[in-house]
Amino acid sequence: MKQTRKTNNNGKSIPLFSTLRERMVADRLTAAILAIAFVLTVVIVLIATQFGSVFPLLRTSDYQIGSVAERDYVVERDILYLDEEATRLKREAAGKLVLPIFRVNERIGEERLQRFSEFRNRLLALDRDEGTLDTIFLRLQVDFPGVLSEEQLNRLLDTGQLAIVFTQAESILVQIFEIGLLRLPDQEAGLLSSGAVEVWRWMGGKLVKEEIFLEEVLTRGNLESWIEERFPEVPARLLPPTIDLVRAFIIENGFFDVEETDKSRQKAMQEVEPVQAKLVKDQVIVRRGDIIDAEAAAQIKALGEYSVTVNLNSIAGNVLFLVIVFLLSLFLFRQRIVGTTLKRNQVIFLAAVELFFVLAAALLARFFTPIGGIPLSVILPTAAISILVTLIFSTRAGIGLSLILALLVLPLAKMDPYAFLFVLLTGVAGTAVVQRAERRIDLVRAGVYLSALNVVLLTLFVLLQSAGRGWLLPVLGWSFLNGFASSMISLGFLPILEHGLNTASRFRLIELSDLNAPILKRLLSLAPGTYNHSISVANLAESACSAIDANALLARVGAYYHDIGKIEQAEYFIENQTSYNKHDDLKPSLSAAVIKSHLKMGIEKARELDLPQEVQEIIAQHHGRGVIKYFYQRALENGDKTNVTSDDYSYQGYRPSSREAAVVMLADTVEAATRTLKKPTIAKLEKFVWDIIMEKFTSQELGDSQLTFRDLETIKKSFVQVLAGYFHSRIEYPKVKEAAR
Repeated sequence: MKQTRKTNNNGKSIPLFSTLRERMVADRLTAAILAIAFVLTVVIVLIATQFGSVFPLLRTSDYQIGSVAERDYVVERDILYLDEEATRLKREAAGKLVLPIFRVNERIGEERLQRFSEFRNRLLALDRDEGTLDTIFLRLQVDFPGVLSEEQLNRLLDTGQLAIVFTQAESILVQIFEIGLLRLPDQEAGLLSSGAVEVWRWMGGKLVKEEIFLEEVLTRGNLESWIEERFPEVPARLLPPTIDLVRAFIIENGFFDVEETDKSRQKAMQEVEPVQAKLVKDQVIVRRGDIIDAEAAAQIKALGEYSVTVNLNSIAGNVLFLVIVFLLSLFLFRQRIVGTTLKRNQVIFLAAVELFFVLAAALLARFFTPIGGIPLSVILPTAAISILVTLIFSTRAGIGLSLILALLVLPLAKMDPYAFLFVLLTGVAGTAVVQRAERRIDLVRAGVYLSALNVVLLTLFVLLQSAGRGWLLPVLGWSFLNGFASSMISLGFLPILEHGLNTASRFRLIELSDLNAPILKRLLSLAPGTYNHSISVANLAESACSAIDANALLARVGAYYHDIGKIEQAEYFIENQTSYNKHDDLKPSLSAAVIKSHLKMGIEKARELDLPQEVQEIIAQHHGRGVIKYFYQRALENGDKTNVTSDDYSYQGYRPSSREAAVVMLADTVEAATRTLKKPTIAKLEKFVWDIIMEKFTSQELGDSQLTFRDLETIKKSFVQVLAGYFHSRIEYPKVKEAAR
């Protein structure tokens, strides 16, 4: 299982976790820090976006019509508000435009047609009996009282074509009941003001809705003209008795549906978009001492409602948006993405930076209104943050944080895309301009590049928004201010953060690589062999790390300091001995204890020097848990083999947890071992180095380092190339003839 790091209560980094429980506790603390940062971010964003809900600005008495204004009412920022009066009028108009709904009752028509059929059968039967008119009339009165008058019956019988008249009348009745004979209400004068109605009827099992102009609506008043128009085939002689029959059995079957009409009108009114009016920044609603009229009261009320309204949709949307950004940040700052495992103090730093950025953006959104076309985010030192994160962590971390900060600006800037783009692009630019910075003066040069980029970005934004005149000077001013301020901020805070976070930034590693450092000069004077060994290991490690695209500068510095624990007991290490070996007078177990102690002493010195955590880890891990073979073999030869265990003669360090630490381990072992080679050749070096690398691999010393077999092959080639330069005068190259064979 891969080892991880822990941090003590003072924020100092301790090399590694000793127990799984401690690691789990640290993970919980880191998770708690992230949770607190997320909650605080949500609180800041919600307060900023719902500011008036938390701090009401107006009282109800401030907008009473006819009262005297107690102060000037000036709009602080553009506000869109609901114009209640205009909205009411618009909705009333929309409601009146909804046509009154009439429903056709099919059952009424069916019953009337059934009654008509019975009447026809009865009259035809009486006509066949050839009774007198009086007799027929009286018998009809018994069964169908009041249907036809005696005069109408006489006119009908005189046609001599009862069957034809009845057929025509039935056809007319069927169409009338199908179309619907409407009863128009008289009591609601405005009901029919639209000049049309909507008729609902069932036809073929489907509800049909039809809009009909009033002049085309079928009623009792226009029934006769409707029949004459629709049925021109009826002979003029038969038309009066036909109309008599139709009038005798017709009845309204279309009625005004109050409930459906009200529903439709309410729906239409609800679908009307509220009328929005706008209060412009610096607009004077009313001056102190003026009488508040209706319009001013509505505007002051709108200003007050803006200050106290809680937008639940906005709150839910912002919280969901922040959850997505939080999850994205967890993904972007994984070790695989940023290229480094973040320690707890680094997580705290990132959380603090994010909270500072959000708080600054929230305050700016509340109290600052930028010049037209220039985004609010131009004041935020985004580039400074991305520069610091890039130099302290990695380029990918700087780009990832730029994206997160750009997303966090969106809800505070009312989803302004230009504010988002400025933060993102300046953040990424800040990462790019310091990617190869090696001196602190490079940060000043980066400010020039950032200013030039800001000019281009802001000019583009202003042109896209078609801003008016007078934008050039503000663009130039804000561009240079943002660019140079970002570089100066990063330049001022970088040394503080380097030491506060105890991180291996590029600048700090360059400072530590100075061989004139007091600890290295002391190493040179007290342990010259170890010093020369460290320089050689540094050259090997730097070359190999460059070849596998690891941090070559970290490997060099780690190699310089990896054996500083030998300073106090330098004479016990063979590279510092000239003739006499002190271990000849010691037991193997004691000698092994002395050799192992240089790891502990090295870590203690590294802490005293406040070396970066990554360098401390290289010191702690450069021997892994390897066996001190020389003294282990002596112990086996001199004592009881059953009482000698390899654990007693193994380093109590930790296996390398990074590629740089693993390379330093290999370089340390190879450099020391190659000193014993006699008559080295290229072939011997390749086999010798590969055997050492594979020995470390098979003993699982490299299991946590993330090195691949391709990396190991590349490391071997790099080591051989450097060693060939060391042993150039001693290497025997094959003769031409032997090589030809």
